[in-house]
Amino acid sequence: MKYIHFVITCTCVIFLLISPALGLKTKEMVHYSEPVVRVNDELFLEQGYSVRVLDMNSNNGEIRIGLYLNGEEVELDDDLAAEDKELEYVRTVVENEGNDDETEIDHRILRITPEGSVKTQDGAEPYSTIRIEQYLDPVEDAGDYLILDKRYSLKAGSKLELAGLYTLEAKDVDDEEVSLELRYDGRLLKDEEVEEGDLFYYSVYSDTGPQTVFLANVKGFFETDEAIMVFLDEVFLQQETVSVNTDVPENIDMYIVSPSGGELKAGSIAIIDYCLDGAYSEVRVLVDGEVLDTRYDVSPGTYKAVTGELVAGTHETTLMLFDDYASVSYYSEEFTVLVDIKDNITGSIAELAGSAVGSLENINSSNSSVNIPSKMSAPSLPSGISDIFSLIVTAGIFMVFAWFFKKFI
Repeated sequence: MKYIHFVITCTCVIFLLISPALGLKTKEMVHYSEPVVRVNDELFLEQGYSVRVLDMNSNNGEIRIGLYLNGEEVELDDDLAAEDKELEYVRTVVENEGNDDETEIDHRILRITPEGSVKTQDGAEPYSTIRIEQYLDPVEDAGDYLILDKRYSLKAGSKLELAGLYTLEAKDVDDEEVSLELRYDGRLLKDEEVEEGDLFYYSVYSDTGPQTVFLANVKGFFETDEAIMVFLDEVFLQQETVSVNTDVPENIDMYIVSPSGGELKAGSIAIIDYCLDGAYSEVRVLVDGEVLDTRYDVSPGTYKAVTGELVAGTHETTLMLFDDYASVSYYSEEFTVLVDIKDNITGSIAELAGSAVGSLENINSSNSSVNIPSKMSAPSLPSGISDIFSLIVTAGIFMVFAWFFKKFI
């Protein structure tokens, strides 16, 4: 009897411990970003939420966060976040209030996780990179989103028309990865190789913080004899509302150049040169909305930032300039990366040469396999002469294209 009572008691305790977790709901994700922050930075998110970095501890990596809703502070059970300790805000919502089936449901609204330790640079204020995940609050106004929590299937090599002039294209699937390209009115916004289970997102930055424009959960791939299908879940899209000042002021010079000189080509890097006449407490360089370089206590002078390998299309580089009064200036310039014509021509030469050799081999094999009446003779080349002729044709093609390449490129 005592054993039965013990089992019942343990079952009740386990149920009480598990039931809150079972009641926790997570709705659609409406924001994902990985901004670099320092103390007193305030980031404005979706649905009236904002977060402020109150303090950082460079010894243990903890970051103290303040959360606000429409300017009013939100009470948190724990306001500290670290690399191994995420900060979560869970909001209790009463459903069917006043009815017999009134229930309280816990909704996960926000999760903040520092990515790495708190860093310092030349005695300046500490800084860190944090990962922000925000989910839809069922109580607050959802706003006018173009797409919210939709599912799509996309054939590799095809383009998906989204909304508001946005398109998404899936490139070749290789080694269980697919390359996704997000464009706005034909302009490339982001190109990234993702795997099954990854989150593909595009966020832009301004003086009010990061804004997530697009995100999608890559659920998986399905290959058939005809095509490869890419399945996307929890797709979110909103029109970009960040306004940028594209007129660079007189005290700032910014150039985007190739390290080898000449035009920027796909597959190469770019060097961003910027010259500052004034002093700033912090300068951030962004490319296509993602932080590339951060400097603190910046004196007047010329500085450089180096990008990774770029894809063909139009890109945007941005300077965020923080002064001692915590005000932010935000300046952007676009630059174009061209398709590497040399690589294309080299590939075309190899392809045409291979095609020519293949055609000659097909002719010879056809001649040897066709049934010819005994009184007729089919013209054919001896195998040795055929091989020599193939080499001559191949060499000729290379010489013609080499001449074209030297004359016009």
